[in-house]
Amino acid sequence: MFETKNIKNYNRLGSNAKKAFDSFLKRFYNAWEFPEDHKPIAVNMCKGFLKVDLNDGSWLHVTPSGEWY
Repeated sequence: MFETKNIKNYNRLGSNAKKAFDSFLKRFYNAWEFPEDHKPIAVNMCKGFLKVDLNDGSWLHVTPSGEWY
């Protein structure tokens, strides 16, 4: 798994947002055979969700429970 300290804006998140993001990361990496192909590079707090930018050019909504779509 990749270190959160290398993900842009992670340190700016509040404690609840960090918990949601950490929960997301654990499940996200377990969902991919090659997770490095979809590596999160930045995270930003939006209204009610986290926006996670991936190195493949896509982005995800991450809910407070750590679910993503």
